[in-house]
Amino acid sequence: MANRSKSESFKDYLKEMPNFLSVFITPIYFMTVAPMLIEMSRSTGINIGDLSLIITFFTIGIVTGQMTSVAYNRRFNKRKIIIAGYVLVILFLILLSFNSSRVLFYILYILLGYTAGVIWIQASKYILENRIKNKDRLTTIFLSFYPVGSMVAPLIGSSLIDNGINWRYSYYIIAAAVLAILLLFLFVKRGAQDSHIREEDHTPFREIFVNKKINLVFVLGCLILFFYCISETVMAAWAPTFLRTVHYFDIRFAGLAVTIFWLTVLLGRVIVSFVAGRVDTNYVLLLLAVIAVAAMTIFIPMRTPLSSLIAVGFVGLGHSGIITLGVSSASTVYARGRGILASFVFASINAGASLAPFLTRYISRASMTWSVIIAPVAMGLTALLVIWKIIYEKKNPMGQDMPH
Repeated sequence: MANRSKSESFKDYLKEMPNFLSVFITPIYFMTVAPMLIEMSRSTGINIGDLSLIITFFTIGIVTGQMTSVAYNRRFNKRKIIIAGYVLVILFLILLSFNSSRVLFYILYILLGYTAGVIWIQASKYILENRIKNKDRLTTIFLSFYPVGSMVAPLIGSSLIDNGINWRYSYYIIAAAVLAILLLFLFVKRGAQDSHIREEDHTPFREIFVNKKINLVFVLGCLILFFYCISETVMAAWAPTFLRTVHYFDIRFAGLAVTIFWLTVLLGRVIVSFVAGRVDTNYVLLLLAVIAVAAMTIFIPMRTPLSSLIAVGFVGLGHSGIITLGVSSASTVYARGRGILASFVFASINAGASLAPFLTRYISRASMTWSVIIAPVAMGLTALLVIWKIIYEKKNPMGQDMPH
């Protein structure tokens, strides 16, 4: 019976592969352009700085999509929304392949981000409503596909440029990948019934957030993810510039540092997936936050290449499981309205990711070093919020309302 149970459990994980891939493809939508901005600028005549705002507009779109996704469940089930979403994504990608207008780039990337955000929340609902009991492990696997996509995205763009292939073909490659995911989704989720879940999406806010104690735990969970994402974004997007301008490392070293960061994030999430459910989530969050703060404190003043790479590896390890465990914990505080809960949770994540570039840009005018110190400060606040959450939950037992 034990073997059979494990086999069924493994099949349940495999059945969520289309949803895992929806997370994998998301960073590819907008990160693929990073190595191609110069070529895109030459071809279209659009300033590189203006083209780089594609990422900002995509982020605006994805936040809006995540916040409004559950509204569509009032008329359609998850399956129909995801299918329609992928069809629209393919259409937007094809239109982008022909585009040379700055304004249209912004509009299409907002629409692309919005549709990706809608799909993300619907995929999250599949994950949160799955019969697998260990939601921490399932969510960890789900979100671990994001760093994989983040590593693959630049390779697509750089491979095209290195081989003399026009940057516009990147959109066809991505569209083909989206089509493959859609076909896999149609095969795996064929005949899937989720109409009984749709009734929950009619639940008013006041009937979801019924317990003030749990509401505070939920707010703390969202704040933890908000500050965490500020730290992650600074390390992943701004630290390479810091390494080149302050420590005078070359571009290849800076790129290697980012790769090591994401590899250790991924490795850490694999480790966390085995720990999940066996150790209290709050204590794992606190341990990871402390590791991240300590590693970043060592990394920032470090000027020797090897030591910097070792330090950034531990920084990635510390950043690994906070978002996955945090999403699982916050999105399941109530049994009802999990789509709405997930919308707020991912909005908090993207709000932190969106704020970070503005903070680094503003502070770097005074000091490049202090602009990177934002990361350990934000992670320190994350740790303090986790401690507050631990103390509050011990003083105010939630009973069976709270998942553990």
